[in-house]
Amino acid sequence: MPRVFYGWVVVGVSTAVNTLAWGARSTFALFYVAMLDEFAWGRGPTALGYSLSWLCFVVFAPIAGWLQDRWGARAIVTLGGLVLGVALALTGQVTSLTQYYLSFGVLGAAGIAGIVIPSTTIVTRWFVRSRGTAMGVLSAGTAGSAIAFYPVNAWLIDTFGWRMALVAFGGIVAAASVALVPFYRDPPTADEHPRADPASSRGRRASPTGEGWTFRSALRSPRLWAAFIMTALGVIGFQIMATHQVAHAVDRGFQQSTVVWLFAFGAACTMVGNLLGGRLSDRLGRGWVFALGSIVAVAGIGCLALTRGPQDLTLLVLYTVSGVGFGMRIAQLSAIPADAFSGPHLGAILGVVQAGGGLGGAIGPVLGGWLFDVTGSYRPAFAAAGIAVAGSAVAAWFAARPMKRSADA
Repeated sequence: MPRVFYGWVVVGVSTAVNTLAWGARSTFALFYVAMLDEFAWGRGPTALGYSLSWLCFVVFAPIAGWLQDRWGARAIVTLGGLVLGVALALTGQVTSLTQYYLSFGVLGAAGIAGIVIPSTTIVTRWFVRSRGTAMGVLSAGTAGSAIAFYPVNAWLIDTFGWRMALVAFGGIVAAASVALVPFYRDPPTADEHPRADPASSRGRRASPTGEGWTFRSALRSPRLWAAFIMTALGVIGFQIMATHQVAHAVDRGFQQSTVVWLFAFGAACTMVGNLLGGRLSDRLGRGWVFALGSIVAVAGIGCLALTRGPQDLTLLVLYTVSGVGFGMRIAQLSAIPADAFSGPHLGAILGVVQAGGGLGGAIGPVLGGWLFDVTGSYRPAFAAAGIAVAGSAVAAWFAARPMKRSADA
């Protein structure tokens, strides 16, 4: 019986710890409502803690990648898990906005970066021809975090209150991260194991375009900044929709119970898209799959924008199904730069690319809310989301295209 390729064990570990990390954000709405009930901070100042966690991610993502290149995934994911666990526990003790911003916004962002960036980097290093498939599995943990932890944290809040629920969830994150990291191993080199990637029957090493890249030379590459823009615009579009879709549907007269079930189905569709997009990108190319996912996503956004009321349930269902398109894109956000910049400095480079996601996560929800406040309608916000999704596809095409690198790059 053939042995299981160890890279898939690494994918499983990384998916688990990423699900834990994103769970802190994907279930934030539960704690947000509870904090509003206890404090008189107002919705804007309370939501700012969430946006701050995205904005600080811009700073901590490159740092986490740089540290991972030097100390390895085991050390940094362990540190990230402990920091995020402490951040959540401290958030459960806050009595002021300043404490809340520092614990959840700043320290929480550092912990999330310390988990997500190293766990993503090590997966991209284990795989070459199957990199898209592996990243599709890994990115499914983002959507899966809501499915996994919404019921868990809802039960914790109902049973113990929101403060102790955050302490308990922080303990789960820290303990699980520490327990899982011993399963990490660095990938073998081509000389040690010329068939490291099971899909690489010819012993192909990490992408040739990535050989010799240093962090400094990558920063001078237009391809890196195309990947940064791809990620930033993509997350802006996604976050506008994810943040405001429920409010729009409820405003249009849909029952909240119906909306919850539909958007849970949408999260499952996103997970399917993660897996499908990753697999297809290994066969058809990253740029083509990103473009196809973008077309599906924009069409779905249009369906939601045209939804006028319960009589348009079909349009709302079509929007939730378009989560497949969003998922197809998510799987490429790390695979595309990994194809281009594989090498010893990939962690720091991916940190810069993923910092674009932090910037987009900070801008998207606020932009969508501001456009609604100014116009009284979500249609301009959804139009902005569609434009951002289309723009990210153009940037992805530039980032993913074959490109010869100069000798002195």
